[in-house]
Amino acid sequence: MDKTKMENVTNNLLNLIFHVNNKLFNHSEIVKNNAIPPSHMKVLFHLLNIKSTSVSNVAKCLDISKPNMTPIIDKLINEGFVHRYTDPQDRRKFKIELTDKAYKFLEEKKIEMKNNLSERISSLEEDDLINLDYHITEMSKIILKIK
Repeated sequence: MDKTKMENVTNNLLNLIFHVNNKLFNHSEIVKNNAIPPSHMKVLFHLLNIKSTSVSNVAKCLDISKPNMTPIIDKLINEGFVHRYTDPQDRRKFKIELTDKAYKFLEEKKIEMKNNLSERISSLEEDDLINLDYHITEMSKIILKIK
């Protein structure tokens, strides 16, 4: 693709991200009534997708410094959301994973977020909703191809 077209695609994608963020996700609503800070939520949602990993891997993926990760993980362990265990492959390393309590909590958060999204898009006409559904599905297929 030539440079101009690529720049157009990246500008449009960036604008879409901003619009989705501003129109559909009110971050204060997401973290409201939460005893867990946003940084801790990021860790929980990250672990939801990768199941079990090292603390340093989470820190690297979420761009959180290792010294900042320790209190986050400690609080999540104390709250009963994360379990830390010795890596069976290398006893010098520790891994972390979500607990059943965390899975239940995240499922409740997911339902809350879906309800909020549903409420926000309910003002759209049926044709717009059908178009939105189609284009989201197509965009998801394309975005999942990105390495």
